Amino acid sequence: MIKDKYSICNECGSEFLKSSSSMTALCPECAHLLYGYPNCTHVFKNGRCIYCHWDGSQSEYIRRLKWNN
Repeated sequence: MIKDKYSICNECGSEFLKSSSSMTALCPECAHLLYGYPNCTHVFKNGRCIYCHWDGSQSEYIRRLKWNN
C-alpha cells in the first residue's frame, strides 16, 4: 500500500482511502453524516472497511448526531 493514498479524517481520526471520499479531509462516513455526501457501503474485515479503510471510529459529535437521528 502506498501511504499517499491514505489520509486521516479530521473529524473521527480514522485513516481512510482518499479515493473513497468526496472530501479530502473527511472519511466517507463523516462526509456523509456532516455534509450529505454519498457514503461507502462498508464491509469490515480485520477491523477495517475493505472499500474505504475506515476503522469505525466516531467522534463524540458524530455519535450525538447519530443518536439524535
